[in-house]
Amino acid sequence: MEVYLIRHGETSGNVAHRHQAENSPLTTRGVEQARIIATKVKDLEPTHLLTSPLVRAVETAREIGQVCDLIPETNQNFMELVRPQSMYGNYHTSIKSLTFYSQWFFGRVNEGESYESLRERIQLAKGHFASYPEDARVAVVSHSVFINLFLAHLCNDKPIGPATALKSFVDIIAMKNTDFVPLIFDPEAHPDTCGWWRVDH
Repeated sequence: MEVYLIRHGETSGNVAHRHQAENSPLTTRGVEQARIIATKVKDLEPTHLLTSPLVRAVETAREIGQVCDLIPETNQNFMELVRPQSMYGNYHTSIKSLTFYSQWFFGRVNEGESYESLRERIQLAKGHFASYPEDARVAVVSHSVFINLFLAHLCNDKPIGPATALKSFVDIIAMKNTDFVPLIFDPEAHPDTCGWWRVDH
């Protein structure tokens, strides 16, 4: 099975490099980005289209669905990390944000989604692909944080170490709108050393 993890198009929060609310829509440029990636996804001949339920992802998936003649299926498991509302509007690299990331990683936050809860959701997301035919090609519209932590936990559901967490943070910041990562999911492979999943270079 082929899986394509696609980041949504641009939002005003992305432009400002700030944490944003769940109902943030695409900018005009974001809609154009979604239309461009839709033509590229069409060349991959996807058989299924999944999307996070957040507005920016749904709007991106809508453009892909129109071009690929697919009806997007919303799935809560692929939504962005749920942040405390007190983080909305803060710059991603502000002292408040960096403090939050550290506390979140070590399980010291009481609001929003915990690291443990996100890992459980990633496992549910991975398990969801088992419901599709082996020859399926599944396009998934999601978010930078979720996509990169999904990749960081591709081989296991245990907490990652500080070095891997730092790399994931850099990858999250560097990921551009509508970038996508192709994966191969093979449930028939031997499940050692991440045998079920691999990045399709």
